[in-house]
Amino acid sequence: MRNIKKIGRFILSFLLMFAVVAFIGVIFMKQVLLNASDLNQQLEGSLYYNQIEESLSANFRTLSLETSLPEEVFVEAAMDPYGLRELARTNNEQVLNYLIDPEATYATTNNRNIFVEPVTTYVENYAAEHKQPFDESLQAQTDAIIDEATALISSHTMLFNLDNVMPYPQFQTFRKILQTVLFYFYLVPLAFFLVAGALFCLNWKRPHRSLIWIGSSLVSGSAFVIIPAIVALSLKIPQRITVSTDYINTALRMLAMHYTTFLLVAGGLVFFLGTACLVGYNLISKAKRAAYRQNCAYAAEMEQY
Repeated sequence: MRNIKKIGRFILSFLLMFAVVAFIGVIFMKQVLLNASDLNQQLEGSLYYNQIEESLSANFRTLSLETSLPEEVFVEAAMDPYGLRELARTNNEQVLNYLIDPEATYATTNNRNIFVEPVTTYVENYAAEHKQPFDESLQAQTDAIIDEATALISSHTMLFNLDNVMPYPQFQTFRKILQTVLFYFYLVPLAFFLVAGALFCLNWKRPHRSLIWIGSSLVSGSAFVIIPAIVALSLKIPQRITVSTDYINTALRMLAMHYTTFLLVAGGLVFFLGTACLVGYNLISKAKRAAYRQNCAYAAEMEQY
């Protein structure tokens, strides 16, 4: 019977270790990775938006050369820092909402209207000055220019573009799995507390002994999170992420550093809690041994009388 209990404690401690890793994982997914507020907050404190404006200016300069429209027509219509940031935030929220909400639809937000009036007015004035009719052909060319300028805004305010992956069934399968995990996330903390409670039950005669099993599981589980995070930071892996577009490169590096730091801190807190359990077990054991020795000495002293 004693051996069966030992095996049971070992198995439960082993399961608790993986429950710790899963617990950290679901918290990371819900509170950080798929949290639009956290994502936008991190981007706010970086060079991301400044680099978007610089890239847009360069693209509007190129568009001006291609269309013979002054660069100022596009810049004055679109280069509102507050408007660009709001558009980027909205697109980030729509992407993450599509991933986690089964009923959500995905469509990028753009503001085509900001270009309609200035571009159309310039083309009409240009046509009038050169005594050209603003006919259907010129209207079609004007619409094409507006669409191209709008596409530039959309591409620069969209950190994650799902248009290229949405048609693939593999992506939709991944999305369903992700939604299922998030929907049943409460099972992970529930399993954690059930396993921890079972360990207490197996040590009901000496409940302090459950601390060594739980503490060992917490320390071991945290190592699965802490060690990869430390390796990533020591090798500067987040800073080595490289893509051709500057503002996306900045965002990915910053987010990778944020995610790695979060996992390191979360793992560190669990490690501290596990260490506290082990220290608590040691202190309680010492106190019980001291009390036992004191009782034995008292009993021996009483026998002399």
